[in-house]
Amino acid sequence: MKLSAPYYCFLVYSRLQADKKRPSAARAKARPRSNLRYWFSLARVVHVYLSMALLILLALFCITGIALNHNDWLKQQHSDHVVEMTLPENIHTLLEESSQTFFADPPLDALRQHLKNTYNLHPVNDIALDEDAGEIIFDYKLPAGYASAILLFDEQRMELEYRKGSWLTIMNDLHKGRHTGIVWSWVIDISAAAMLLFSVAGLFILLQNKKYRRTGLICGFIGLITPILLYWIWVPRLTGVE
Repeated sequence: MKLSAPYYCFLVYSRLQADKKRPSAARAKARPRSNLRYWFSLARVVHVYLSMALLILLALFCITGIALNHNDWLKQQHSDHVVEMTLPENIHTLLEESSQTFFADPPLDALRQHLKNTYNLHPVNDIALDEDAGEIIFDYKLPAGYASAILLFDEQRMELEYRKGSWLTIMNDLHKGRHTGIVWSWVIDISAAAMLLFSVAGLFILLQNKKYRRTGLICGFIGLITPILLYWIWVPRLTGVE
């Protein structure tokens, strides 16, 4: 059957349009590789910039990890102090005017605000009222120390007892998140998640490197199995019970 020229041209054009819409085998193979290249590039960026952002925190946790493993290095690395505090006029007025009813409705908020503004003490851990002794005690827990503000009603004065640790003991408590507040607790959680992320990114980078992949995975397996063996062989543990 002989086709007319216009009809033949129409068939060729239709075939070309169909071929354009249909991805070639080479294009189909290149697309997954292109996606992998994108993820490998992203892993490099995540690994490099997260590790640099966490460099100081990592150094802090490493140094304090060593110090926490040697608590004998930290003996007597603190100092205890007692100072007399200056009370604001409104508290003095209350002490003088309400000698009989002071403990019925003590100005706790005013005292707490005074301690926060003057000594940056917040939040309060506990408030103890001892009417027999004529005392109100504000207790604060601090990294590597504590502070106790004591209002002596009979003597119309207030004392601050506190303990300050050395920079190393403070960093150790930062490592543990001990008495560091909610914000520092979030810092620990977020930095731990970020460290996990850049570790996984480093593994992803290794998997694309054929030259070092096998050796790197062997090193990773050794790093996994070594602490497990050390624990089971040398770390004291309880056995023979449920």
